[in-house]
Amino acid sequence: MGKHEVGYTRIERDGYPTPAWCARALAEHVHLEGLRIWEPAAGAGHLARGLETVGARVFTSDIEQHPDLDAQFDFLSAGLPPGLRQYDGCVTNPPWGQGNRLAVAFIEAGLRRIASCGGFLALLLPTDFDSARTRLHLFHDTRFLARISLTSRPVWFERSDGERPAPKENCAWYVWARQVLRAPAPPIARHAIAHPKDVTP
Repeated sequence: MGKHEVGYTRIERDGYPTPAWCARALAEHVHLEGLRIWEPAAGAGHLARGLETVGARVFTSDIEQHPDLDAQFDFLSAGLPPGLRQYDGCVTNPPWGQGNRLAVAFIEAGLRRIASCGGFLALLLPTDFDSARTRLHLFHDTRFLARISLTSRPVWFERSDGERPAPKENCAWYVWARQVLRAPAPPIARHAIAHPKDVTP
């Protein structure tokens, strides 16, 4: 099933749990071990636990209160959540929103933080997210580094009709980071081979 599939009630704030194996897919190409990672749309913590399994030290926040969060905080607001002074990277599956407009807002907020705090931003998005003409500015930005396509599809929610889940959305990690080269290299495309059976959800 897809997050926005017709025939299913849409979950408020796009609060779909991210399978933990998606973190291993990112770790195939992005160094995470030992880094302080901020997960700003953590929800119940599924992705955060996946990030911990690949060695990241994770700080969790979300716009809504959930058990075991480090802080309740709106990522689209200014500043940092209480208890987080610095971080090496920001990794999340953001709410995509209608027409992916919330995802765009998350990218723009993340890029503002890169400008002031450094580090990198990695967001899990639809694989064709960079195809829209209205979003080209996000990928012409010299801080855009890579698209890491998942070769397995995340299952966002289990079916209640007894049928086997058949996810339809191809997804990819999109990565931005502060540029230090005077002549930045072009973005790269990679593929992750992590599979749902590789990591316990």
